[in-house]
Amino acid sequence: MFRLKILCLMILLIGVIGINVSAEETTKNPLQWLSGLEVDMIGKLNDGSGLVDRLSNLEEITTGRTFNDSVVERLNRLDSLMYVNQPHDVSLLYKIQALEWVLFKRSFSGPIQTRLGTVEKSLFDTAYAGPITKRLEKLINQVFPDGMIKGKWVTVTEGTLVKVKMVNELDSAQSKPGTRFQFEVVESVFVNDFVVFPQGLTGDGTLEAVNRPENWGRDAKLMLDFAEIKALDGTPVAMIYGSKARSMDYSRRLSVGASAAGMIAFGPGGILLGFAVKGKEKKILQGTEFYLQVKEPVRIYTIQ
Repeated sequence: MFRLKILCLMILLIGVIGINVSAEETTKNPLQWLSGLEVDMIGKLNDGSGLVDRLSNLEEITTGRTFNDSVVERLNRLDSLMYVNQPHDVSLLYKIQALEWVLFKRSFSGPIQTRLGTVEKSLFDTAYAGPITKRLEKLINQVFPDGMIKGKWVTVTEGTLVKVKMVNELDSAQSKPGTRFQFEVVESVFVNDFVVFPQGLTGDGTLEAVNRPENWGRDAKLMLDFAEIKALDGTPVAMIYGSKARSMDYSRRLSVGASAAGMIAFGPGGILLGFAVKGKEKKILQGTEFYLQVKEPVRIYTIQ
C-alpha cells in the first residue's frame, strides 16, 4: 500500500511538472509579442526604449492611458483589444477593416494607425490626433447607423476558393528557403452576401524549398507554403493549394492561353512547375495571379 501511494504521488508530480513545462513552452516571449503589436498598430518598433517604456507608449497611442499591472497582463489587454472579437466588443482590426469595406469596398495593408488616417482624410480631409480607440469610435458613430457595426458570424467552408496575386517576386536563382512572401486577395469573397475576404487583404507564406535546375532539361522548382490569410475580422485562415485551386487555375489557363502574362502552373502542394522554359531557373513575378483554397472550416465575424 505504501509503495502504491508513493507511485501515485510520483505520477501526480510528473503530471504537474509536465503541465508547467507545457505552459512555459506556449508562453509568448514578451519582447517579440510587443514587437508584433507595435508593427501591426503603428508600423515600426520603438527600439530606442526599454520594454516597459515601449509598452506604455503603445498603450498611450492606442487607448490614451497606461496601466500598472504586469507586463503580460498589459500585453494580453492590448492583444485582445487589437484582435479578439465578441458580438458587442469587436477588435480594432475588425473596426478599421469594416470602415474600409463600407467606404472603399476593399481592405488596405499596413498598420492600423496609418489606415485610420487614410479613412479620416477621405472623410474629413485631415488625419486627427488622439488615441486610436477614440478616433475609431468617432468614425463608427458617423458612418454606421446608430453608431454600431451590425455584424454576423458566418462559417467559411473548407475548399472555399480565393483568387490572389503575388506581392513579392520569388526567384529560384536568388530566393532562399525560409523566405517570407505576401499575396493579396484580388476579388472579394462572400458567404451569403457577407464579405469574409475583402479585396486587398494580404496573406503570408513561406518558401519551403528550392530545387535548382538539373541536367537533362529538368526545371528548377519552388515549393511554397501559403500559410494563411487574416479574414475581415482578423481571424487567421489556413490556406492551401489544393485540387479545387489547381482545377480553377487549369481552366483559367485553357480559357486565356498558357502563354498569357502573369500566369503560372502549380503542382500538388504548391510546387511551382512552370510551363515556359525547360531546364532553366523559375520566377514567380510580382502580380502573378492564381487561386488558393481554405484548408478547414472557420467561423468569421463579418458584415453584410
